[in-house]
Amino acid sequence: MNAAAAPAPLPQAKECCPTSTRKRIEFKHALLVDVREKDELEKLALDVPDLLNIPLSDFERRFKEIPRDRQVIMVSADGHDSLRATYYLMREGYEDVLNMTDGIAKWILRGFPVKGDCSGFKLDVNAGGCCSAS
Repeated sequence: MNAAAAPAPLPQAKECCPTSTRKRIEFKHALLVDVREKDELEKLALDVPDLLNIPLSDFERRFKEIPRDRQVIMVSADGHDSLRATYYLMREGYEDVLNMTDGIAKWILRGFPVKGDCSGFKLDVNAGGCCSAS
C-alpha cells in the first residue's frame, strides 16, 4: 500500500502592523480583506479606499474573489480569525498575503480612521508597540 504523501508544512504567515498596513495601502495599493461578519462590519469598518468583506463563515466558498495579483492584507477584530484566513490562502497558493497583527483593535488604538462607532470595541490598552518599517 502506498500512503499518500503528507503535504509540505506551510511557512510561517507574514504579518504586518497597522502602521505598515497603512503604508502598504498607500504605496503598494494593497487590498484589505476583512473576515468579520457583515453585521460587525456595518457597526465598525476601517476607513480605507479598498476593502473587501468576506466573512470567515463564507471564506471557503468565496476566497476566489480575492485577486492573486495584488498584495492582500487580512484583517479581523483581533488578528486571530484573519490569521486563519491567511493560512487558508497560503494553502490555496496565494503568495503575497499578510495578516494585520492584533487586527482592528490595534488600528483603533493607533488612532487610524474608522467608519462607525468604536466605543463598544474591546481594546487592549497594554498592546505592544507598532512597527513602522515592515
